[in-house]
Amino acid sequence: MRGLSALFASGLLVAAAAVAPVASADGSPFPILTASIEPAPRSEMSTRYGDLSDLLAPETDRSLDPVLASATDSTLTIATGRVPKGGTLAGALRGSGVSPILVDQIARGLRPVFDFRRARPGDFYALIRSEAGELLSFEYQRGRGEIYRLDRNPSGGLVAKKEVAPLERRILQLGGVVTGSLFNSLVDLGERAELVHSFTDIFLWDFDFSTQTRSGDEFRMVFEKYFDKDGFVRYGRVLAAEYRSSKAKRSYVAVWFEDETGRGDYFSPEGNSVRRSFLKAPVKYSRISSRYSKARLHPVLHVRRPHEAVDYAAPVGTPVWSVANGKVVHVGWSGGLGRTVKVKHSNGYITFYAHLSRFAQGLRVGQQVSQKQLLGYVGMTGLASGPHLDFRIQKNGRFFDPLAVKFEMGEPVPSRSRARFNQIKDMRLAELQAAELSAGLDAAL
Repeated sequence: MRGLSALFASGLLVAAAAVAPVASADGSPFPILTASIEPAPRSEMSTRYGDLSDLLAPETDRSLDPVLASATDSTLTIATGRVPKGGTLAGALRGSGVSPILVDQIARGLRPVFDFRRARPGDFYALIRSEAGELLSFEYQRGRGEIYRLDRNPSGGLVAKKEVAPLERRILQLGGVVTGSLFNSLVDLGERAELVHSFTDIFLWDFDFSTQTRSGDEFRMVFEKYFDKDGFVRYGRVLAAEYRSSKAKRSYVAVWFEDETGRGDYFSPEGNSVRRSFLKAPVKYSRISSRYSKARLHPVLHVRRPHEAVDYAAPVGTPVWSVANGKVVHVGWSGGLGRTVKVKHSNGYITFYAHLSRFAQGLRVGQQVSQKQLLGYVGMTGLASGPHLDFRIQKNGRFFDPLAVKFEMGEPVPSRSRARFNQIKDMRLAELQAAELSAGLDAAL
């Protein structure tokens, strides 16, 4: 039986790929394997694999989604393609003429290393079948860095494995001045949304980038980028970060540190965790439309009554997350609060998330949720005059002002690790200060 590697060596699959090249989003080729083997002479290939004139015809266009380049002879059938936009890997395979039974066999065989549901548009695949339709080999390339293979072993069984392309790690520095929003400022410097989210997640417990960001604020970071032979592949970790807020009139600084056990987190220069048990806000909001009050004029009922919550105005459908680890104790309708989720936390607090338009899929009472796990989406169910999240904090039957409650910090750097932390901290802080404040498209890539 011939696998994909054997066909590369023979030149057949190289020839097939030449008929219908698959390109990534940036136009770079999507090779199945990196090989510089010349195709065998056409006469030799025809002798071994039958008449391949249709496969090798240069004028044949097989570039539609799913890309289909197949060759059928007395021995093998080869199909290559990619996942179309809005489609699935299973659907792309069926579109390439693969039977549902064989698609299921491939999905089950790859499951130890890859879940079909993780397939993304543009991902490339190649399949080899025998004359009888038996699966001989399957390769799936996810992006530029991951290859998943399903091959027959000597005894005829299917074996799945993952191959990771070697990447070069680079540590870079970046600094800038906010103009409008932090997101736009980083994009203007040539970076992507993933880096913005990684940076803002570090300071979630202390700073609300949705409402507190101001033009003129300054940011610096030291971060990882990974490259292959064709260029940038993905971001790694932010190793150090600083944000200087003109509104708060202070700087927020954090350094990534891993102790001897390999456990890592972000710490202040003093060695304190920047993490808190509770996040500052449960939603990315545009403004606080109503604060905690003992005598607020209700916008719907038009009577004065306690408003023991903070209302975060946001568009319908905005994700709402849990502010801390906990256990879901209520999912359903709660009178004037409409669709509501309640989460009980280990410190005795219960948080309320009300007026939701819908709940997160599969959310149920008794489920354990983690900090920033999706609970539902902003709405205006119940007694609400507009779309917003009604957020409440309760303990021992009493409600507290969510904006005034002070929560405990995470664990500091262990004393046994202080010396090593100080060395790494000093190095990272020096790198941060060396980052020049850019204001345009001149950031280092």
